[in-house]
Amino acid sequence: MSHVVTIEEPQANPQVSQTRCGIRSGAWGNVSSNRQYDFLYDPLFIVSSEKDHTQANIQANLIRNRLRKVPRFRSMFSNLIHYPRYSLYWSKADPVPPFIRREWKGQEEKHREALGQLAITDKSFQMAKEAYEDPEITGRNRYKYFERPFLPFHQQMPFNVVFAATKTEAYIFPPTSSAKYPSVPSKYTVGTQTDYRDAEVQTDPYSPEYVVCQDSIPELLTLATLTWGRGLPAGQAEVEMIERAREKRAWEATLPCLSDTSQFEKRRRMMNAMERKEWAFREQEIEKLQEIRLEILKKLLRKRDENQNEVNMKHLNARWCQLQEAKEAKLARIQHTHVSAIRKLVGKGKNIEGKLERRNIIRDYCDYASQVYGPLSRLGRFPDNNSEDFVVKNHYLNTYEGLVELESCLPDFVTQPRIRPPKPKVATTKAGFLKRAARMDHELAEVHKIYYQSIRKKGSHVQVLSNLI
Repeated sequence: MSHVVTIEEPQANPQVSQTRCGIRSGAWGNVSSNRQYDFLYDPLFIVSSEKDHTQANIQANLIRNRLRKVPRFRSMFSNLIHYPRYSLYWSKADPVPPFIRREWKGQEEKHREALGQLAITDKSFQMAKEAYEDPEITGRNRYKYFERPFLPFHQQMPFNVVFAATKTEAYIFPPTSSAKYPSVPSKYTVGTQTDYRDAEVQTDPYSPEYVVCQDSIPELLTLATLTWGRGLPAGQAEVEMIERAREKRAWEATLPCLSDTSQFEKRRRMMNAMERKEWAFREQEIEKLQEIRLEILKKLLRKRDENQNEVNMKHLNARWCQLQEAKEAKLARIQHTHVSAIRKLVGKGKNIEGKLERRNIIRDYCDYASQVYGPLSRLGRFPDNNSEDFVVKNHYLNTYEGLVELESCLPDFVTQPRIRPPKPKVATTKAGFLKRAARMDHELAEVHKIYYQSIRKKGSHVQVLSNLI
């Protein structure tokens, strides 16, 4: 549905006015500093950012008058404000075709730069080759490839001064001093630039001229279509082509003459058979080419899948590492919070009644386990920061030669231990009587033996004890 906007017709103003979009209007019409859609069509029109591209698009829409005047038949000849003679309708027609891209061209450059950065970091990633358009050196862009040769001057003078310098006539020396002062030439060569360069040297092998004898067709001339890089040096395919050409020439020699009308049908049958044979051979060649292309396509698809899988695995591994680091950091925070909460609960449990105790400095200094001598690291004090300064650095302990020398100084009983058997316990006295400890051990052994014998006979523990008593 179209939107209707009713406005008053403005008065004609012959003075020139300039709008924000760069349009100057006057009695001669509207004049713009550039065309409306240069930012879409002109490849040399460059904007600095996407914001400027959007602004250019808005200006183009504002410049192009998309309002259409539609007359009102009831008040067509009215000059009153509240009875306008026409209405303005917003036209939906767009002069830009739908296949023209309206996006900012800088996004493609950013995407290309991102791919270049990825190709630098990831060696397995291969960027697609850019297809450049034909520069048309010998066509419309020929003027871009002409430049004046660099002529070094003895005096560095600006070009306007060099070109504006007046030509002075050569000084004529008197005849008496002509031998002493030679005449100055009026012209001399400053520099020469030739057309023969390294880029224009001959690259194809030289083919000498030849003369063909009358009534002779050399076989070598049948290979004139082969050139260097296009069939030469010859390979297996070229050799097969030469053999087929020889067979065809031999077959052509066996064909009946055209003047013999009786052999016309035979000639036609032979030509049809040869044509079918050539078509069959051509079909085989096409099938071989299709198979080769199919194999190449399979390899490319397989390689693309492998590269894509490798990229996906790298992304997954990177994502997994990020999640693992986040998980470890979260577990560390939870563990720290848990330890802090447990420490607070233990501190509250020590002082259940809530009594405040003043610090006893004497007790702290008397107790070597207090924080005066061993402060906690979570409080921000690290007494062993410079502990490496007190590490004993000894030649005998840190080197192999020192250990060997130290071992040679040790006594024999350190490296060769001596084991002495224990002496047997003597159970009798010098008079030949048993000692009290030995006698009591013997009685306990007999009691233990009787106790276990009665248990094995499934007797009662109480009866056994009563019998012993």
